[in-house]
Amino acid sequence: MDSNRRNIHATCTQHGGPVGFTNLVVTKRRDGDVELDPHVAGCCLVRLDEAGARVLSEALVEWLG
Repeated sequence: MDSNRRNIHATCTQHGGPVGFTNLVVTKRRDGDVELDPHVAGCCLVRLDEAGARVLSEALVEWLG
């Protein structure tokens, strides 16, 4: 398994489907950015720099305990 890549089972509210229908690939790039690839299609990538990724991480920890 690539330590810089995770596959997360998610749900797409836009396209529907059952819970866990969508695969969200999260990759830590060589430049340090974090890239989110919904549907593993590469057509719509969300890229977070280190500061943005930290804000997301802190929010998830706060929300999930």
